[in-house]
Amino acid sequence: MATGLTWLGVVLAIVLSFWAIARENDRKRHRSVEEWERENAAGLGKTTQYLRAGALGLESILVDQKREAIQYQKDEEQGMTKTGSKGDDADRTSMNE
Repeated sequence: MATGLTWLGVVLAIVLSFWAIARENDRKRHRSVEEWERENAAGLGKTTQYLRAGALGLESILVDQKREAIQYQKDEEQGMTKTGSKGDDADRTSMNE
């Protein structure tokens, strides 16, 4: 019986969460310009700004990593990433001299 009540509580919490999100979304859709300006001035619209800033920061990190990967591939094609050990150069390790 206790397990059933626990699961009922969990399901009820999930349903209430979805209901609250839907209600807030509906409220935001039907608000007036004055309400939007008031909320934005109060800082409630800052979440979107923070998300955009975070996305731009993540994008710059990924772009930098992509550039480094491309540069590494170009260097590897030119043979610039070889360490200089005998295992790197097939001509130096061959016994056909």
